[in-house]
Amino acid sequence: MVTVRSGGRIGVDASPSYGIPPGRVQERGGESRSGATEGERAVDEAVRQHDVVVGADGSVGARAALAWGLREARLRDRRVRLVTVVLEARPPQVHDAVTGRFTGAEFEDVVRSRLAAEAAAVAGAEGCKNAPVHPDIRYGQPAQQLVDAAGPDGLLVVGSRGRGPLRGALLGSVSQQCAQYARAPVVVVRDDESTHGAVLWQGASSRVVVGVDGSPGSAAALRFATAEARLRRGQLHVVHAWIDTLSGYGGPSWAVPGTRLRERAEATLRQSMQDTWQGNGPGVQVRAETVEGADWDILTERAGAADLLVVGSRGRTGWSSLLLGSVSLRCITFAPCPVAVVRPTRADG
Repeated sequence: MVTVRSGGRIGVDASPSYGIPPGRVQERGGESRSGATEGERAVDEAVRQHDVVVGADGSVGARAALAWGLREARLRDRRVRLVTVVLEARPPQVHDAVTGRFTGAEFEDVVRSRLAAEAAAVAGAEGCKNAPVHPDIRYGQPAQQLVDAAGPDGLLVVGSRGRGPLRGALLGSVSQQCAQYARAPVVVVRDDESTHGAVLWQGASSRVVVGVDGSPGSAAALRFATAEARLRRGQLHVVHAWIDTLSGYGGPSWAVPGTRLRERAEATLRQSMQDTWQGNGPGVQVRAETVEGADWDILTERAGAADLLVVGSRGRTGWSSLLLGSVSLRCITFAPCPVAVVRPTRADG
């Protein structure tokens, strides 16, 4: 059982018993195929999706997203669907000298050829030469087409910035819209030197960080993060940030004692893990902690040198009608590693 030590900012690391039990076999992708418990099978459903859909627009950010998507597809044993979107309702018409007619086929052939060449170059650099890649051309609004391509069962991977006019922006409009409207999990990958998500990637040093707050969104995020940590055979770092909103401007400092607030935070952390894993354990090494501070500050700090930060699309606070909460938006904007935004299912409530 996971226990959380009270009386301080940081909880305790879960015991090594959270590793794969003796006699279990880890097959390709880190998924335990035989003898899995019901809890582990439920967790693994979080990554048993279809294609890894990657948005391509020729930018540096899109290339970083493709590199991440290729490695992820190799872990999942899935193909990459490399999608580029043309801002037209239909293919540009090109004159065919042989037939004398105007056709869009030649244009699409050229674009697919360039997509395939880009994928081959990135795959070679990342050691993923055998990863199957399917170039796909779509027409219309980029975010809408990418969201539709991923559907409810894919994994959508986008760069944090594309080829838009605001070159200094930390987060592009397409990546924000994808995180806001996609039904499938969305991973936003930064292209600058502070992104460490590709450094460790797999093995004992790999680490997946997830924020929980007891909301349906964080339950889905914890399932997804657990499965990602299992794929990488690394550590799952579960973080619950809490803050005293009753003292100071919100009320007198004695309204709720600090020890009681910490106890509530620790109870939320324990309950989140127990509800997700159903008492069976996640099948990976776990570090669990409660930390006093603003959610986004704590999560982006803890995400330093992590392979992945996972957050729910929105948490307990804020407007229920919002499709993307302030914490998840700040994380995809400022986190130093790739960030996965996961939307809750109907079963999560």
